[in-house]
Amino acid sequence: MRAIAACVLLVCLLAALPVFGQEAIQRVDTQVVYDGPPPHPVVRDRVLAAVSGVAERLLLGRSLDAARLLQPRLADTFVGVLERVVTGYAVTSAVADIGSVTAVVIRLRPEGAVIREPAVRFDLRDVPERLRALVAVLLQPAETQIRLLPAGLPAAAEWAMPLLEEQAQTIIERDLAGYTAGVTVSPAPAVVAAAIRPRDSRVIRNVGVRFRSTTLPNLLLDQHTPAIASLSAFLRGVPVAFAAAQTDALERMITEDLAAYPPIRQYHIVATAALQVGETAFVTVVADSLSYRASVEAHLNIGVGAPGPSLVGRAGRFIAPGIDTFLEFRLVPNTLSLDWDLGAGLSLGPGTSVGLSYTVPTGAVALWTTAGLSPDLTLRASWNTTAQRFEAAVRYRLNAFIAWEVVGVPGQVWLRLVSHL
Repeated sequence: MRAIAACVLLVCLLAALPVFGQEAIQRVDTQVVYDGPPPHPVVRDRVLAAVSGVAERLLLGRSLDAARLLQPRLADTFVGVLERVVTGYAVTSAVADIGSVTAVVIRLRPEGAVIREPAVRFDLRDVPERLRALVAVLLQPAETQIRLLPAGLPAAAEWAMPLLEEQAQTIIERDLAGYTAGVTVSPAPAVVAAAIRPRDSRVIRNVGVRFRSTTLPNLLLDQHTPAIASLSAFLRGVPVAFAAAQTDALERMITEDLAAYPPIRQYHIVATAALQVGETAFVTVVADSLSYRASVEAHLNIGVGAPGPSLVGRAGRFIAPGIDTFLEFRLVPNTLSLDWDLGAGLSLGPGTSVGLSYTVPTGAVALWTTAGLSPDLTLRASWNTTAQRFEAAVRYRLNAFIAWEVVGVPGQVWLRLVSHL
């Protein structure tokens, strides 16, 4: 009781206004020193704010003479105030260098058990099962940082736990786009538990499937849409922000699932997935056979002087990796004329190839190349060495079955509607 009375008396004396004409304390600079390992910076900032608040209330604006007279009892005052504010720490010393700018140094010692290295447990029940392995890998850097949050903190410092929980939540949100976590820090035993859940309201609600192929007709691919949609169903409920940040990883996962799909293995098809992220996401499957090349297209040309409609079919076989031979026919319904070519092509990379074709009825030889800039955008060019005629085209696919193409030859440009059958 005597100690408390003395603290109250000291506060009252320090609160007295300085005598007229005496120099007063204009600023208080506070420093906190810890015996042993210091706590996390977010805790240190809160402790420093508490200590600075107490020091300023006691000293700021007070006369220098009064502060010097009461300096020997300063430590008792800080003990009486701080040990109720920052529980878990004991004030071992409080020293003030009195002046117009007063420097106060407070030394704190943790009392009782100190948290060393807590266990970190992530609850991934609100994450799709197919994504839990990926999320666990993405959380590894966060886990390392979260484990350090309570290190060196007294177990009795319950006031600090909400600070650490908020800090852990911030770390998880930074490393896991679109997700947040409900975090609980338990000092004894030392455990940080984080329940991961979607943060954003924008999640993937529907998944569509599209096919792109230069070697297989759409009529063969379209029947597999339900199966591919089932493989991609794990995307539903995933935050759009997460899918946008992890598009490459999600594409690899779907591509791995495609590799195990029985028809893909049975017919020696190479299939890769491209993901377009949104609340309605689209999985574009680029599927090409390693053995055969086949396609059927209907062309409707629109423009002054444009050629008539035609039906173009191609069938070929790969004779070596990346090298195929083919037979191509072009049927013009208006005149019932039929041209057919023999040719060969060389793949230079995904969607890019060069080749040579020979039109049997006319004996014309053409060199051609195609370059796929994306699953939907393709550039094409050909040079008829016999007729000395150059043709270029840009094709954009609206969906699996319809594409628009702008075709140009010297002095003329027209529009072509392409139906992929």
